[in-house]
Amino acid sequence: MPSLYRLLCLGCLLAPAGCEAPQAGSGTKAPKKRRRGPSLRKIPARTFLMGGDELSGAPGTKQVSLQAYAIDETPVTNSQFREFVKETKFRTDAEKYGWSFVLNSSLSKAVLQESGQHIESAPHWVAVQKAWWRQPEGRDSSLKGRWEDYPVVHISWTDASAYCDWAGKRLPTEAEWENAARGKRKESLYPWEGSSDISTSGRWMMNIWQGRFPLENLLEDGYHGISPVKAFQANSYGLFSTVGNVWEWTSDPFPTQSRQEEPQWTLKGGSFIDSLDGEFNHKATVVTRMGNTADSGSYNTGFRCAAGKGGGGRKRPPDQKMLQQLAEDGGIEAVQEYLKKSGSSAQVFTPSELQKTREELRKQESSLRSPEEL
Repeated sequence: MPSLYRLLCLGCLLAPAGCEAPQAGSGTKAPKKRRRGPSLRKIPARTFLMGGDELSGAPGTKQVSLQAYAIDETPVTNSQFREFVKETKFRTDAEKYGWSFVLNSSLSKAVLQESGQHIESAPHWVAVQKAWWRQPEGRDSSLKGRWEDYPVVHISWTDASAYCDWAGKRLPTEAEWENAARGKRKESLYPWEGSSDISTSGRWMMNIWQGRFPLENLLEDGYHGISPVKAFQANSYGLFSTVGNVWEWTSDPFPTQSRQEEPQWTLKGGSFIDSLDGEFNHKATVVTRMGNTADSGSYNTGFRCAAGKGGGGRKRPPDQKMLQQLAEDGGIEAVQEYLKKSGSSAQVFTPSELQKTREELRKQESSLRSPEEL
């Protein structure tokens, strides 16, 4: 079992990228993975004003500059996720836990009667046994007729990250997601780049809730629950289903009240239970956001992937306990692989490199001292 003293961090396990250690095989490029899943749409480089709507959960604004990148034209569908599961034998968090949350009005009478647990502050969310991506509404449901064009749901951040890695992609940053969802008219709060009017023709342009939530759904958009990923027209970048329908995971951490809370990650876009004006739940716009823990998924949680160098995101510092366990189980190589996949700028040092760096730091410190101090 390797010693933890083989590693150095910002104060403990890792070193900043400015003190980069030599990497084996650095002269050769690893072969690129074949990209799978939804088709990618290219998004040009630009600067835009991010946020700007309080009822959407993003009252503040900030200017963000992004390099060109690409993002999936739709959320990942059931059939695309099935391909991943067949090849990797992956089990989602909902499958491991044996249950997930489902909206009560989407359940059969039998499943609703046998499902007694719900969220106290939101009784319409019911904890349903055997609800997972292949059985979205519990034991008596299936994906018949919903394989090809419906988004996969009950997906956690961990599940989504694993799929994107397998597909040769990554999760988008929050800035990338929001920028792409805005379309070419970057000032717009809606995918169709217009005002809060649902459309010029009077037809609904996104899958959200109409009526009195959760008791009445007028179905003006044509759907009570989840809709197909291309049920509504694409924005000017060719992206479908960015606002409403299902929440989508990003790679950005979401701020919590205190460090004692479990870390959360940012979701974007709202879902089919959100509203046009924020009267209930979230106001559905391109800036709509919320956070949840990495193992959480539900009936209205999906994702899409991105590709390219990325930009505009916030990196969570590496978890030291996890790095320690990786070092004990797999040594430096395991930690290096994790840091590479997570996009961290930290580097792993071998014992000899660590000793050399310490000696260089001591020399630099001595050279900065005045003669009186020596």
